[in-house]
Amino acid sequence: MRAAFFFVMCFPILLLSSCEFHQLTNEKKQVTKEKKMENEFENFKAEQNLLENIQPIEAEENTFQNITGWFHETAVLYIKNLEDRSEVICHDLQSGKDELFFQTKHPIIQTVPNDRRTIFLIHSSPETNQAILTFVNTEGEELFHWEINAFELQYTWNPYNENELMVTAFAEDWSYKTYLLDLKEKKVVDSPYQIPFFQWTDEDRITYVKWNNDEPELSAPLYEANLMKHHEKKIADHVIGNGNFSSIVMYLQENQQEKGFGQYVFINSSSKKVLSTFRVPLASDYSQWIFPYYDFNAQNQQLYTFVPVAKSQDGSFELQRFNLITKKKETIFKNVTNDPILISPSGHYALYGPRLEKIMDLRKEKIQEIVK
Repeated sequence: MRAAFFFVMCFPILLLSSCEFHQLTNEKKQVTKEKKMENEFENFKAEQNLLENIQPIEAEENTFQNITGWFHETAVLYIKNLEDRSEVICHDLQSGKDELFFQTKHPIIQTVPNDRRTIFLIHSSPETNQAILTFVNTEGEELFHWEINAFELQYTWNPYNENELMVTAFAEDWSYKTYLLDLKEKKVVDSPYQIPFFQWTDEDRITYVKWNNDEPELSAPLYEANLMKHHEKKIADHVIGNGNFSSIVMYLQENQQEKGFGQYVFINSSSKKVLSTFRVPLASDYSQWIFPYYDFNAQNQQLYTFVPVAKSQDGSFELQRFNLITKKKETIFKNVTNDPILISPSGHYALYGPRLEKIMDLRKEKIQEIVK
């Protein structure tokens, strides 16, 4: 009876405490949600006026190497080489403030983040045939370090596993070996497939153009390989180049019936069903077709790529945008060069140029220098 009485007396208190706890939790969630919305709104406002209030990078020509990409919505990373050290600097395009992100005594070649921008690969080179890969978090703190004898490196992050990437090490005679790096386990193993250039289609599958190394080719078959099952199959013929994004395999294919023209083809990476295509003229570079620079805005399912102007004598290009959902194709910029391009996280801007030293406003069709 006393136990029952105690329970009856305490039950209202427990119920009240439970209600208060639930109310406080909801209030906390609401404050967090409002704070998140406030931060997103501030970032949106800042990003909307980015080109109007841009503060350029002020760097001497002999120390500035290149911009490497977006750090977040309104900040970029760039490499600065000094006499006694090399630095990666985070530059805020609105305030003009520079912050040291990473430094080393060795010349830095490149900085490449994974798809989520949670880990940054920093490639430095103490000597001609030696390479160092340092992996750091968003604070510039080292997570993993790997050294290898190599004349040149090619690296590709796995977009389906933020802790994994493949690295191809080239010797001076262009012989190569490919490695699989697991940053979580901090280990490096030989890749099951020794292929120098490829794209991920999921966590364990890659696609690659199977070129004949014994003789020059204008195009070649596109294959998909399963890294776990050691199995490969052909996807398409007469392919010039391949690039994949978020469950989509994209390739530029030579048209065998219409000389000088090709098409971009988009297929579902699982079913291999064709989702969309669009026709383009092709540009050649000496004895081969050019696979133009491109980038993909996954949020809006839009491909940005440089398309040669048909019958142009000066080799000029147009920057075109193709929407995979609406199938709409539009020209954003005319009479531009085929140079590297990186779309901003919002999809409103793009870094552009040989050293990514310019910024494009993809809505207002403006291009502005960001290095002074």
